[in-house]
Amino acid sequence: MNNAQFSILQSLKFVKYRKRYNKFLIEGKRLIQSALNSNFDIGPLYCSDTFKNENSEWIKTNLNDKKKLIIIKNKQLLNISNTKSPSGIISSCSIPKEKNLHLKQKKWLYLDKISNPGNMGTLMRSAAWFGISNIALSPYCVDPYNPKTVRSAMGAHFNISIHTNINLNVFVDSHSIIAGNSNGKNIISFSFPKKCVLVLGNEAHGISKKNKKFIKENISINKLGVGESLNVSSAGAIFLYLLSNNINN
Repeated sequence: MNNAQFSILQSLKFVKYRKRYNKFLIEGKRLIQSALNSNFDIGPLYCSDTFKNENSEWIKTNLNDKKKLIIIKNKQLLNISNTKSPSGIISSCSIPKEKNLHLKQKKWLYLDKISNPGNMGTLMRSAAWFGISNIALSPYCVDPYNPKTVRSAMGAHFNISIHTNINLNVFVDSHSIIAGNSNGKNIISFSFPKKCVLVLGNEAHGISKKNKKFIKENISINKLGVGESLNVSSAGAIFLYLLSNNINN
């Protein structure tokens, strides 16, 4: 690894440089494997000598001649990684060019000013699991390629389409807009329309004021025990399950 390569990888912790180089970090065997199995453009693979010695079978099975491993020092890994205990293997992927919004797609997840990268990643992971492959992000959402988001998403980035800086009103004429809200209809008695957008709001402030006028229905999850509220990623997983199955139709 030369100094220029090291400098670029190290800078990808920050959104400014992810945008400049159009790349994001991936770290760990699972993410590397997911990237290799996708159509994403993946950069050189860097690992520690220890990782190579301890993972010879994984390397043989998953890399073959696809990618050559480049051994780097542990100190370099620590400086590149966004974690205190690096997994031993790291690379970068090119951020894919965003596709045009295909409003013929029936089911969408819309995230309104989600600010926590862990929540963003977990919601992406849940969406991918339940087959909701189109995600639209409002302006002022956390960067979907933040290292914490990428780790939390557990490879979902390679199986979903992410659309950033999307205003909710683009869906008004084509979809029913349904919002997860603590004051909404009980989800048990609600039937999702066949063509709809599920909106989840900011962790602290909920759905933004300018988007409330586009909401057709508000839905909520009935509390059966104790607690003030559900985390947005926990509530989102329940909503996404019901949305994906149209369980009430």
